[in-house]
Amino acid sequence: MWQAPDTTAKDRQEMVRVLVKRVTVEVQGDSEHVAVTVHWAGGMTSAHHLSRPVARYAQLSTYPPLLHRIEVLRQTGQSVAQIAACLNREGFTPPKRTSQFTAKMITRLLTQHHRQRPGRAVPGQTTALSPQEYWLTEVARQLHIPVATLHKWKRVGWVRWRKVAVPDGRVALWADEDELERLRRLHAYKRQWPEPPYPQMLTTPKPRTGESCPGERGVELPLVHACP
Repeated sequence: MWQAPDTTAKDRQEMVRVLVKRVTVEVQGDSEHVAVTVHWAGGMTSAHHLSRPVARYAQLSTYPPLLHRIEVLRQTGQSVAQIAACLNREGFTPPKRTSQFTAKMITRLLTQHHRQRPGRAVPGQTTALSPQEYWLTEVARQLHIPVATLHKWKRVGWVRWRKVAVPDGRVALWADEDELERLRRLHAYKRQWPEPPYPQMLTTPKPRTGESCPGERGVELPLVHACP
């Protein structure tokens, strides 16, 4: 009956009303994954998994492996067009309703997430940064966070930072992909009346392990397993 050519949309709606008691939908976090449970009229249930379009790369569950894969392909000398083609073959998909990556999208993604800095490097200064360190002003620009807000977070210990020994004494922040996402969420968090404290998970910097960790006021701490 469902597939019959003379079955109308209204007929199918009536069949669904008879067969299905209710449907529950649960979005997994902020990701593209959606869990759907169909509760049938006879008491049985069936579970289904769907993907929904999301607005930002950071919402994709494949975001960290996507960035890692792009970095690996860049290190092998692949062009942005070749990287896009490889990602499409491997099943990666962009956010929104776009089905495939393009060279332009890879270039924009690399620029937005500090994988390259075309025309912005200052001789003698980029080399002063350690891996996963970025200038405070660049983080503010890329994450759309006011510079004054990042300076406040620096003062209260909500970011890992150090003062770099360059002529203008610039401030560098340490942040891997998890930390960048934490800063986005912290900036987007809306405190409700009567203004309880920010969640500790949003204000606690991630430990920086295995190397010398910059502390507050630019003091370089000795080598430890994790920053205090």
